[in-house]
Amino acid sequence: MMAFHSIASPSAHPYLRPFNPRRDLNRTADLIELAFDDMLDEEGQAYLRQIRTAAQNPIYLVWAETSGERVGMQLSGYVWEEQGQLVGNLSLIPFHVQGKRCYLIANVAVHPNHRRKGIARALTAAALEHTRRRGAQAAWLHVRQENEAAVALYRSLRFRERARRNTYRLSPGERAAPPPTDQDALEYASMNVRVAPRRDQDWSAQAAWMKVTYPAEVCWHSTLNISHLRPGLFGALHRMLLDVRLRQWSALQAGNLLGVIAWRVSYAYADDLFLALAPGSESLAAYHLLSWIRAQPSRRRLLTLDFPAGQAEGAIQAAGFRLQHTLIWMSKDADS
Repeated sequence: MMAFHSIASPSAHPYLRPFNPRRDLNRTADLIELAFDDMLDEEGQAYLRQIRTAAQNPIYLVWAETSGERVGMQLSGYVWEEQGQLVGNLSLIPFHVQGKRCYLIANVAVHPNHRRKGIARALTAAALEHTRRRGAQAAWLHVRQENEAAVALYRSLRFRERARRNTYRLSPGERAAPPPTDQDALEYASMNVRVAPRRDQDWSAQAAWMKVTYPAEVCWHSTLNISHLRPGLFGALHRMLLDVRLRQWSALQAGNLLGVIAWRVSYAYADDLFLALAPGSESLAAYHLLSWIRAQPSRRRLLTLDFPAGQAEGAIQAAGFRLQHTLIWMSKDADS
């Protein structure tokens, strides 16, 4: 469970103050639900239920107020309150990536009746000041591509774009793959590509491609470590100890490895897919691997795929996966 912590306010603004678990936990959930009503998916709804459950637990609230940021991967933040109404929120998640201490800015929500008043800018400025005072090297955030106002705000604060990531979905009710409609997809389907269980000899290339496709700076929050995919006794023991359940397949053409897909069973609302594709064969491999996954009779849960925007988009959608959203990842160094 994630925790919210009170932090010292960097600003004397009368409406801006640190988040207080006892006062703000339920109200923050209500504000996030109102502000992002048209964007909340199953994961978002589960997150709000988690917040509201925590707000009813007095032991948890005491722990949340006293533990500070000593325990990793918890949330702190700032709120904007006017006349007793919580109208703005920003959460801060401390994390480490490649040995650097950073913060993720998240849940930036402003009440619809209070937008265009500079509240989001003030909250973000407070978060950046907090990042600097805590000695972190950078602040990160992600924002939906279509949220042009938020993108413009962060760019004006000198955040720079680091990556764009697409999230694709396939529901359990979508069984038969749609027929390819464009010439490229028809060509992919006609090529002699074989999908078979991942071979031990494929591991070296898979690991190298995974590191490029899922860079640590934007995938640190993923609970999948590349070592989970490793073949042999070491990988099997690692998965058993961490209760990681997955299956893997390779796409082969004339004996050449085109790509590997890993299907991880999750305890959350959806299972996760991870693609590792050979440079130059991304679309061909993605089409066949995802078509293979779609045809599996054991597929009874929602599947999600996080993948770089602009790569194999047509092939992924031709295999029947629906583009849910595109996130722009941005960062700002503490000294910039």
